[in-house]
Amino acid sequence: MTADVAVVGGGVIGLAVAEELARAGHRVVVLERDRVGSSCAAAAAAGMLAPAAEADTTPEVTTQLALQSHRMYPEWVARLEASSGVQVGLDRSGTVMVALDADDLRELVHLEQAQRRFGLRTQRLSGGEARKMQPSLGPSVVGGLLLADDWQVDPRRLLQALRRSAELAGGRVLEGVEVQALRRQDGSWRVGVRGGEDLAARRVVVAAGAWTPFVLPAELPRPPLRPVRGVVLRLGSGLESSHVVRTPRVYVVPRRWGETVVGATVEERGWAREALAGGVYELLRESRRALPCVDEMPLREVAVGFRPAIRDNVPAIGAVDEEGTLFVATGHYRKGVELAPLTAAMLRQQLEGGRHPMADAVDPRRFAVLE
Repeated sequence: MTADVAVVGGGVIGLAVAEELARAGHRVVVLERDRVGSSCAAAAAAGMLAPAAEADTTPEVTTQLALQSHRMYPEWVARLEASSGVQVGLDRSGTVMVALDADDLRELVHLEQAQRRFGLRTQRLSGGEARKMQPSLGPSVVGGLLLADDWQVDPRRLLQALRRSAELAGGRVLEGVEVQALRRQDGSWRVGVRGGEDLAARRVVVAAGAWTPFVLPAELPRPPLRPVRGVVLRLGSGLESSHVVRTPRVYVVPRRWGETVVGATVEERGWAREALAGGVYELLRESRRALPCVDEMPLREVAVGFRPAIRDNVPAIGAVDEEGTLFVATGHYRKGVELAPLTAAMLRQQLEGGRHPMADAVDPRRFAVLE
């Protein structure tokens, strides 16, 4: 089997890259170890597109990337929905960031200052005004911010749309294909597959999330990645409005089809997949403090994902070899869904001989220079 480009990983980044390249006429094959949407970080994610809510905790480079990608989102989603026929649930109602006590109010003031440095829209709310925006909020809310620039999308539906669009553009998505090795041979890459036939590809993009270092050849630079576990709850009822609710400790995302997503823990526990009762308890406790209606919602799912975290919290997007034939797209941490359209566009530019203005900031080889 041969391809112009082999993409290792069928998560939101891998599929976004494959869809972009296939649409541009490249012969693309995606190699996914499991089933699409079964184990990637996006399958567990809440799907918030939140440059404003995280402006004070995200490196400036990553925030600038998020803002660029955010501007691409409405047109990107419209194109994907038109080509795939899958509605991905883009909701631009905005986010209500709420405070439950005086300490929370001080945090919101600090966050507001960071948002304004980036030119983001923010509006202060009293407790009553916050409840008008999201009537499900309880009486404990003492104030808040309306973040009109923070939206949401359903990552599971987005994965479906990306896969369908990639396939309709001529790409292939192969499931149950575990890549074991990459090696150069006769001017192309040989992609070694467990229990199957090797694939020959002129170029390879490794977008395997936190698993990326296990795929890259040992002789090439490997971004310093680690898995950061996140637990997300899916509840079987909606809220009274579609506004996302965030406190400094939890976020609650209502879906238009009667589901509510609560997240997320941030756990440095390696590859342990089993969710802990303490983490689930904290999510339920903090969400019900702002939204008492959580008590009456069915608990439908406890989802666990592994975010690909990188040392400086800036993604690694670009070539890792001198010839420019082996690329990575990883390290997006909590912003994989947000950064998918920009990452795809950046990699297409590089594969076609161009260069994005922020390519140096996300160069995967930046760590080799430091060490």
